[in-house]
Amino acid sequence: MWSGFRIPANAEKPEWWWRTLSCMPYLIALQMSAAGYYLEPLLDKFKLFENVIFYIPGAVNRLPTWFPILYCYLAIMVMVKNKDFPVIFRFHVMMGMLLEIALQIVWVASNFMPLLHFKGTLGMYYWAGVALAYIVMIIHSIRCALLGTFSNVPVISESAFLHSLLNIGGIQWPF
Repeated sequence: MWSGFRIPANAEKPEWWWRTLSCMPYLIALQMSAAGYYLEPLLDKFKLFENVIFYIPGAVNRLPTWFPILYCYLAIMVMVKNKDFPVIFRFHVMMGMLLEIALQIVWVASNFMPLLHFKGTLGMYYWAGVALAYIVMIIHSIRCALLGTFSNVPVISESAFLHSLLNIGGIQWPF
């Protein structure tokens, strides 16, 4: 890592149910993301992919607007800060949420660049590249979760590991 902080290797492989359960936050993050919305203009240009649009992430957008807030709050307070769960599970829960937040930061920061207008040609390719990069990172993280290892995304994995180890503000939560 560029910061000098290293995530330690696992001494033992977690049980298969913890590894499988560690994939769920990534699937939720993929469904909550706007990756499908970003890929849609590019896929509309090709007749071969016109049916794929319906299977792209974004189904959680049908839920109420308060659902992502409730999900993040409960995931952090109940799962990430609970010392009864293995570190690998807590890490992957936090990693899924941080990847989604990183995508939202890229979206907000990219709105300040006028050439990346969403319906323009350059913007269409830019947002398709962002969406594909996000999907590839999610798939890599799912692979690491199934293998029982920590994912290695430069800044995000360090933060996820530190969040899964530390208590919020030094307060010992009751759960």
